[in-house]
Amino acid sequence: MRRGFTMIELLVAGIILSLVLAAMGLSVGQINTARDIARERADAYLRADAGMRTLRRELVSVLRQEDLYYTRLLIVDNGVTISSEAMERDEVLMFNNRIRATRDLDYNGDGTEFESAFRIQQDDDGPVLWHRRDAMPDKYPRGGGIVYPATEGIAAMNVEAWDGEQWAVAWDSDIDGLPQALRLTLTATGADPGEGIFEAPLAVLQTVVPLDRSRMPLDMADLLLAESVMEKWALEEDQLEAVIEAIATNAPLPIPDAGGGLGAGAGFGTGSSAGATIQLPDGIELPPGVELPPGVTLPSGGGRGGASGGTNNSGGGGGSGGGERP
Repeated sequence: MRRGFTMIELLVAGIILSLVLAAMGLSVGQINTARDIARERADAYLRADAGMRTLRRELVSVLRQEDLYYTRLLIVDNGVTISSEAMERDEVLMFNNRIRATRDLDYNGDGTEFESAFRIQQDDDGPVLWHRRDAMPDKYPRGGGIVYPATEGIAAMNVEAWDGEQWAVAWDSDIDGLPQALRLTLTATGADPGEGIFEAPLAVLQTVVPLDRSRMPLDMADLLLAESVMEKWALEEDQLEAVIEAIATNAPLPIPDAGGGLGAGAGFGTGSSAGATIQLPDGIELPPGVELPPGVTLPSGGGRGGASGGTNNSGGGGGSGGGERP
């Protein structure tokens, strides 16, 4: 006599089969999720690496000349807030030098020096790193040329300049000269076009680009020193031009003497009427062949001239540059 399955046995088998199918479905879903996350993470790192290569190639070829008229490096500190998260979106402009011309055309007049600028723009498909290139440096370095999307998915860009003591978030070579190094930090998202930045993993890459330091322009160094003199002796604002002129011409500075008087001939430093000195602001390098005004000294610790720095009255140290005006 043939025996069949009971209703209870069929129910138990159905439940077991349902559990097995659910476990299989969950496993397959987790595998697909992990695959998607891995793909998005890989896309984020590939985008960050592509943007880093493009930016580093331009930053490392910045024109380096003592005459700052032919060089330019401008870092503008910008940022946005997306979904309550602060994102750095700096802008950078530079003059570059390449062995090859910008375009592969004969007799196009491009030359091997050109302007480059980078910024991040947000559109409906997401953030994009835009690259602007102008074939020749001209008097409109912040415009002109050709603009094209360099890398998609770059969510944040932070460019900092090393001045020898700290990282500066903004920089202008027309004022500060060229820095010693640049630190570049890029953040890229693995989100597909049209998705939110934070709907996919983020990748962060950072690199440091060394540069040849160019000194601060002389007029800016004179202004900083003049402001230090004004602050130290509490001079009136209308005397700023006279102080700058005295520094530039290596003449006695118009500061109070021991009797409380004020005049261009009073001077200060080693004379018996004053006996006070002022130090150059830290971070100012001194080119050879320029002397300090009477009473102006280098910061403590000395400059390139020796351990004591020195002034043009005391003789400085034994090397070149000690006791010179920037």
